[in-house]
Amino acid sequence: MPGDGASAFPTDPAMNPREHPALWSPDSAPDVVIVETADPDRAIPLPPSAEPLVEVSNRSERNLVFAHGTARLRLCVRLVPARLVPALSIPCDPGCALRLAAAARWQRVTRSGRISLSSADQPTPNQRIRFIQFLAIHDALEAGASPRDLAFGLVLPNHRPLTGALWKGSNERRQVLRLIADARRLVSNGYRRLLLHG
Repeated sequence: MPGDGASAFPTDPAMNPREHPALWSPDSAPDVVIVETADPDRAIPLPPSAEPLVEVSNRSERNLVFAHGTARLRLCVRLVPARLVPALSIPCDPGCALRLAAAARWQRVTRSGRISLSSADQPTPNQRIRFIQFLAIHDALEAGASPRDLAFGLVLPNHRPLTGALWKGSNERRQVLRLIADARRLVSNGYRRLLLHG
């Protein structure tokens, strides 16, 4: 959402997110590589197989997303007139290690045309399942599902539904309420932790 680190471009919700990914501010997403240069319109040195997916420019910077195989390279090219030679900028903030890894990955791609994604930079299979479950819970709540509906329709589909006092005092109810709280946190602002790989 605009104001939360993401650009509003592209605005068409029918667009395929793989072909038209969101642009993120480097302040929110440390895997956006910041390049400072005296000429932001100058060509970015990338291998021929890297194709630009999204680009938005203003007077002071260009924000780009390139596809390289299944990977995405995110760049923020900033105008710094005093820079005689383009330079990578690595802010010393909590995401510094991720910024260094993203800059090193970008450097490898520009030099060799190969990219390798560290497993540390990717959610684990269990984390992916958990994030998908949180989003499914959020969607069901938005559609009007109750915690009991969620418990026996989505979270514990193979369990026999509980009713009345059994449901109110059950571990199943407590588990679902915790998952609902986690899903709401993720959707309200926790998605930013995904950008930090946290």
